[in-house]
Amino acid sequence: MRLKMIINPVSGHVKARSVVAEVTSRLTRKHALRQADIFYTSLTSRPMEKAFFDHCDVIIVAGGDGTLHYAVNSIKRLGIDKPVAYLPTETVNDFGHCLSLPCTAEAFCEMLDGMHTRKVDLGLAGDEYFHYVLAGGAINTISYSTNQYLKNMFGEKAYYLSAVPKLARIFQGTHIKIESEELRKEQEALLYLVTNSSVIGGLEGIVPDAKMDDGHLHVLVIKKSSLLNTLQLLLDIKNGTHIDRSDVLYFKTKRLCITPFDADAARIGMDGELRKSAIANIEVVPQGLTIVVPSQQIA
Repeated sequence: MRLKMIINPVSGHVKARSVVAEVTSRLTRKHALRQADIFYTSLTSRPMEKAFFDHCDVIIVAGGDGTLHYAVNSIKRLGIDKPVAYLPTETVNDFGHCLSLPCTAEAFCEMLDGMHTRKVDLGLAGDEYFHYVLAGGAINTISYSTNQYLKNMFGEKAYYLSAVPKLARIFQGTHIKIESEELRKEQEALLYLVTNSSVIGGLEGIVPDAKMDDGHLHVLVIKKSSLLNTLQLLLDIKNGTHIDRSDVLYFKTKRLCITPFDADAARIGMDGELRKSAIANIEVVPQGLTIVVPSQQIA
């Protein structure tokens, strides 16, 4: 099996990096992975070139959701259509969690040897792909201002700690206009999600009907409400009883346009990567990515 590997060398805590090192060592011994077959991402990295993927059967991506986002956009831009084996390393790995991808060296290499694949949908916002979520609204900005040390120490609980001093700003909401075949509506929103994943921000079932491969984008909007109602909503999300609430808007679509009217709070995130301005036009790309998955998932 001929491999290429994309690694974020600073992603995750020390234990996660040791897993990446162990995987790299195993692949070097078993599949003759060479140093020239590894691309290390960083802010100063040159863009990947198509020639890097010559003589390649599988692309391995090791890092967080932001690293996978970079890899997916790179291979789509280059017209590369190869299976991707993703090794999650960050504190909260929503995409890996949703697909039950292994995080240990032994289990990952076993999955790679099995080479069971699954096609999943992608989203396309403007000219940028996202593999599991586009998020906007004031609540969305919490994840980008949460201290990395807190995330390493407390995992998803760090986001709640970070939110406390920002509650006044969060509850101002963001005015948005949603346009799709299924719905046209203006709304004051605390958060909006466009996704194919049922796991977002470490919360399972926040978009319970979302599927990775149903050819639709699932849209969830948390409407502006009182602090008390929103705290109750968070409990309902934990219990999976939030979709029918009056302060939650949910539908699925193949394409939509979201126009925000608050330039500051409207900044969006795609797969955990912050964008300075919102991208209005969004559509699904059915079966846009082939991902290597554990054999039991196929069964």
